[in-house]
Amino acid sequence: MSAISFGGLATGLDTGSIVSQLVALRRQPIVKLEAQKQLYERQKAALKDLQTKLTALMTAADGLDTAQSFGSLTAASSLENLLTAKAASEAQQGTYAITVESLARAQKDISQAFSSQVAEVGTGTFTITVGGEVTEITLAAGASSLTSLKNAINDSGGDVRATIINDGSATTPYRLVLTAAETGTDAAFSVDFSGLSGGAAPTLSSISAAANASLTIDSLTVTSQSNLVSNAIEGVTLNLLKQEPGTEITVTVNIDKDAIAAKMKTLVDAYNGLMTYVEAQQQKGATLQGNNVLRTVQSRISSVAVFAHAGTGAYRLLAQVGLTQEDGGQLAFDRTKFDSALAADYGAVRDLFVERGTNLGKAYQFRTAIEGLTDAKTGTFKITDDSLTNRMKAIDDRVTRYEKSVEAYQIVLERQFTAMELAVSKLQAQGSYLTSIFTKSTSY
Repeated sequence: MSAISFGGLATGLDTGSIVSQLVALRRQPIVKLEAQKQLYERQKAALKDLQTKLTALMTAADGLDTAQSFGSLTAASSLENLLTAKAASEAQQGTYAITVESLARAQKDISQAFSSQVAEVGTGTFTITVGGEVTEITLAAGASSLTSLKNAINDSGGDVRATIINDGSATTPYRLVLTAAETGTDAAFSVDFSGLSGGAAPTLSSISAAANASLTIDSLTVTSQSNLVSNAIEGVTLNLLKQEPGTEITVTVNIDKDAIAAKMKTLVDAYNGLMTYVEAQQQKGATLQGNNVLRTVQSRISSVAVFAHAGTGAYRLLAQVGLTQEDGGQLAFDRTKFDSALAADYGAVRDLFVERGTNLGKAYQFRTAIEGLTDAKTGTFKITDDSLTNRMKAIDDRVTRYEKSVEAYQIVLERQFTAMELAVSKLQAQGSYLTSIFTKSTSY
């Protein structure tokens, strides 16, 4: 807008202030529109917070949505100095009698003694064979010492590791030691140094031969390439620590009630956090007061918590397993009742929550309800956010038009007041002239 450059010198009026006040009155619709836009911006932010809380609830529900994610299990060993055990979600409850007959070992060979680490072992090509796979390694002139040989083996990418040890003897303390990268007979190796010439090629002797682990599980003999046995009992990994033939170890796989209860508590906390936010936003003066999204969210989510599950299991209501709805829409979690329900019928509790075949449990229902609300194309939040965005754009367009109108109005006012000042100034000049003439005429 143009600057006001007059000050009421002729009339004595503060014309600049008068124009400013009149323009301010003319801008009142713009002020109201800008206030409305700020409200829409706050509503968009509040809706984003609401969607974040819905996402947190969906994440918590996902932790209970399948038999694998719901079914937290724990494995315990009666002799953890001999064997430890860990259960994954696909494990089944049960007890297993296990005996560790022998541990898996990696092949380890040692060379004859060398006088120094730079002793020449020869040049040429030698091979290392592991499981039928042959690795060729070449030593060139100037890089054919014992240390060069060790480095070449380690840099070859083969499944054999090389080190040099010092046994402390006075004249020939250094020996090359080769160790298989893995335990078990499948990782056994052979080395052919016959391609080396011009030095003392290593001659290897065995420190330990490759061996598989051997154990019995419920009287069934099991062998393993590794001491970490993960394919003998479904979903259970056994870590063999010490062999002790004849000593029976009991491994028990049970429901991990604490882990399942923790997931349930996460679901309840996320649900209550959402409902607390909805309740707060419904209060008088709240940013989303009266917004239909609040009622939609509250209706769809609370119905999942309250309505009976369509399945045929013993438990069809959350209240039956310790999740009861209180005044204000909050969920209360009774851990004692939940543990009792798990102990009485684990499968029925699981099926109350999980998606399994045609069984669409509560966790699945929470997730699908939230996905319907938050869908990026057709969800309630997307529709509402787009509507607010369009309203804000419409306000921007109206403000632009109003600003142009106000600017034109100010220019007109400035011109009118300027004209008035000029007219008054002329009248004042004429009055002064007439007064001077009258004064002269009367003086004669």
